[in-house]
Parts: sequence; C-alpha cells; structure tokens
Amino acid sequence: MNLLRLSTLALGVAASLAHGPASAVSLVTPPSLGAPNPSNLYGMELNQWFVLGNGVMAGTLIDGALRQSGSTEYFPTPALLSRSADDSQVSGGKLASSFARVGAFSAGASASAGAPLEPMSTGSIAVGHATVAYWAVLDQDTTITFDLKLDGHMGTTGARSLGADRSGAAVTALALGTQANYTAAGSYAFLQKAGLGAFEVGGDPLLQELISAHSSTQTHLDVFAAQSDTMHTALDVDTTLHVSAQGTRIDCDTPFSPACGRYYYGMTVFLFTGAQNGGFADFSHTMEITGVSVGGGATVPFNAISAVPEPASALLLIAGLLGLRAGRRSRC
Repeated sequence: MNLLRLSTLALGVAASLAHGPASAVSLVTPPSLGAPNPSNLYGMELNQWFVLGNGVMAGTLIDGALRQSGSTEYFPTPALLSRSADDSQVSGGKLASSFARVGAFSAGASASAGAPLEPMSTGSIAVGHATVAYWAVLDQDTTITFDLKLDGHMGTTGARSLGADRSGAAVTALALGTQANYTAAGSYAFLQKAGLGAFEVGGDPLLQELISAHSSTQTHLDVFAAQSDTMHTALDVDTTLHVSAQGTRIDCDTPFSPACGRYYYGMTVFLFTGAQNGGFADFSHTMEITGVSVGGGATVPFNAISAVPEPASALLLIAGLLGLRAGRRSRC
C-alpha cells in the first residue's frame, strides 16, 4: 500500500530527481570500459577506491511555491568530496525543511514538513536525497562485500489520514554493487526486481517508487525502506545493509596501461527522505560504509579518495597513454 503520496505539486522536485543524482545514468553507468584515457582515468592507481561521482539535493514545497538547492559532481575534486545542500521555507503557519550531505564514505539526508498551527492542513512537502558512487580497478577477480550502517528516526505529527495529501514520511536507502561482466541493463534488472524500475526513467514515477518502496535484498542490491503515517507515527531505524560487487575484466588490444587485464568494480550508495503535512524523516547523521571484505577475508575499514590524480601521477598516466591504441568489447 502506498502509505505516502506527494501531491502533483511536487513535480518540480521530481524533475530534479530526473536530472540529478537519482538518475539511472549516474546510478549504474560507470566510465567507459575502453582504453584508459584522461576521461575515464583508468590506470592512474590500481587497487584504490575512487569517488566516481556524488550528488546532494534538498527541496521544499509549500502551497505550490518550490525551492531547491544542490548539484551533482563527477570525478569530484578533493574539496568536493564532502559537501551539503539545505533548504527551508515558512508560509502561512506552515513550514518545510530538507537537508542532504555526502562525505568520502557516507551520505545523509532529512526532510520535515509540518503545519504546527493547523495540524489538519495540507500543502507542505520536503524532499532530501544524497548519493555517492565509487569505482576501482583491482588486480584480482574476486567478490567484494560492503557493510553500510544506517540509523535515524522518522514519524508523523499531522492528522491527515486520507486522500493523496495525507500526513506521513518515507525513507529509502540502497546500496548497489556491480555484477560480473557488468552491464547497465543488468543493474536495471536488479532495481526493477526490487520495485524501483523507474530509476531508468526518473521524474515523478521514480519519486513515487521511492516513497512507497519496500525493503529488498539481492546479491548485488540491498534496499531498506520504511514509511510513517497516522497509524504508524514513530519509527527508529538502526540497521546494516550488505551488498557485494564483482569485477569486469578490462581487455585491451595493446596492453600499455596497467589497467589492461585488471578488473573494474563499482558500488553506489543512495539515500532518499521525503515528508509531507506533519511528517519528518531524519537520517542526516549517517549512512556510512563501515567496512569492506575482499574474497571473504576479514572486514577492514573502507577508504576512498578523489578520482583526480596528483600532478606526478597524472604525468605518469599521460606518459603511459602516449601512442596508446586500445579497445575493449562494449558491455554497457
């Protein structure tokens, strides 16, 4: 059952989902698995996790007046590995606020929409979401398992129990890892099986799927989802998501790059919060990657750095690419 449905006034926020970090392209599509070059940055450092991209979005809506902030960065510089977006507005006794943040190995988001002077009123909406995507080129074909801690709380103070503008809140968190012989279509299939097929199209259908999502666990996808309404007014969340990633071999015609013959791995963290008419969802503190295990070995701390090489590494990369003519069978 759809416990919370944002009104059609939220189309502006939904549109930002269609073009922001929630889009299918940024969620499941890696750099081109072709010859290493400055656009995909393969070969600059093996066996190191990098941030492929991150994004934050915070939006609010009160009686049709939309406000939002945020952006998406691909191959972010060190200064953009940690950043945030927030938005709030007050009008006619109604208030709405939202927040999103990303770090080198974490994401957070919150949304609150209330009408404290008129608990039965409608028209206040908030949405906040954050995402971080990672990639690595490793010298072994193995399985990598990630543990992600999620905690926060949500609830409903409004009294609107019926209709499309009912009171409530929602949270959806997911971790998606690459499969062997990676394809974007394969990743879409995992999302569709979990009831999140609209990641492929974005916009309002995606927004509605995120709001009414259900928890689902697959080998390469773990989803946690919960909703609050007037019948379920409070929920504390303290859970751990588990997801695995497998590698895709990078085959080059001319193996001048150290990436040739190695394996591409990727993992994406996504966190969504939404609230309307007296709902709140606060998961701003942590959705943190607490550990990573390689090949069933001991769990160790996860570390990721910027995908922008230091000058010396960049020179080595350029030198290795001189005269390089390499290709790879397309798997995207």
